[in-house]
Amino acid sequence: YRLRMPYGTLLCVSDKPLHGEIKLPGAANAFYESAVAQHLEIGLKTLDLLRVRRETLHSRKLRSFDEPPFR
Repeated sequence: YRLRMPYGTLLCVSDKPLHGEIKLPGAANAFYESAVAQHLEIGLKTLDLLRVRRETLHSRKLRSFDEPPFR
């Protein structure tokens, strides 16, 4: 990952049900399919924005390509 963020923040949904209910495989599969599609769409739109606004891009949180991923 290029951003300096704790890996725990990347977790979006726990395997534990929120209300103590049993998770059904069909419901879980439907959620993951829609979540994957949504994240892919967000990523593609982000790439389009980065392509268009390349010169205005600046962030101290981005790592350089020669910087080690872990310290």
